[in-house]
Amino acid sequence: ARLPLESAAMRERSRWGRTGGAIAASIVWLLASCACGYRPLDGRAAFGPDVRTIELYAFENASREPGFEQQVGDAMVEEFARRAWLEPVLQGQIASPDLIMTGRLRSADVRSNSYSAGGLALEQRIEVSFDVSVRERESGKVVYRHPDFRLREVFQSSADPQVSASNKEQALRRVASSIAERVHDELFQKF
Repeated sequence: ARLPLESAAMRERSRWGRTGGAIAASIVWLLASCACGYRPLDGRAAFGPDVRTIELYAFENASREPGFEQQVGDAMVEEFARRAWLEPVLQGQIASPDLIMTGRLRSADVRSNSYSAGGLALEQRIEVSFDVSVRERESGKVVYRHPDFRLREVFQSSADPQVSASNKEQALRRVASSIAERVHDELFQKF
């Protein structure tokens, strides 16, 4: 007669052990995260509650890639809109934006990256160099600057010039997206 009572008690202790262990683990995690200073990133608070917009000037294009400044501009608008921490506005859209971003595409150089046994280029690499800065509109104070920023992207070469041009165009789009993502991330890094 005692056996069923003992197994019910053991089952109750086992269930409490699993639940209690989960609760204890949650408490330990909470205490550890508070102790190390962990906080969820809230980009909206990075520049203060009154800073809501960033005006994106078209990057000056000193590279040999016509239209690349438009690709970078489109990627910037998309990245800032996607993250929604600052509302992106194009140059001249509103009278008084809070922040203003300017930049210069210095170069976009294409070089062969790897070769076949016969000496034909298999892959090419595009290296983009650019400068970017963000300043407060009212004070003119620079809040972010990264001169000589460099990004690289590899793309497949082809004996067909149209395929090569298409692959290069896709690589430039990936670089433009990477530029926007990296600039956005660096702008909001606060340590």
